[in-house]
Amino acid sequence: MKIFQIILFSSTLSFACCGFYASSDVDGQLIVVSEERILENNLIDEAIKIIEGVAPPMQGIGTLLLYADSDSPNVKANFWLGKFGVQSQQLEKAKARFLKVLEIDPEHKEALINLFNLYVNMEDYNAAAELYRKYPYLKSDSLLTKDLEESTNRLESDISVVSGPNE
Repeated sequence: MKIFQIILFSSTLSFACCGFYASSDVDGQLIVVSEERILENNLIDEAIKIIEGVAPPMQGIGTLLLYADSDSPNVKANFWLGKFGVQSQQLEKAKARFLKVLEIDPEHKEALINLFNLYVNMEDYNAAAELYRKYPYLKSDSLLTKDLEESTNRLESDISVVSGPNE
């Protein structure tokens, strides 16, 4: 498997300067996507499969780190490093990755939900509430709003139980 990754990585480097190709989206607009970005995403997908599979996960983590910490950080690589950080109980590292995703793409809903849940699991209720207030555009997504409101209501009831009704 390692030889395969080296070949894919060297292929990425050799195609880095190659041109672009175009495809059309649903609206009929022309979207230009670099071959480098396509290969990068393919390598990230392979790294995720390695981590989730039976191979030593550090092989995949290394690939994700390469793209997550590059000069132009990759959203997908940072997001998955955050998810794997939660799985491995490296919560501070996971939080940093989700925050990086939101820095790059402030409308990345999955990163927001994962960060919100992470704050709840870390019992940082103030940060969870602040995050919810910071991204009001999410209220337009009814399913997401329902999930976040349920979590927020659960937090508020937990806080009132701990604090007591008169505090």
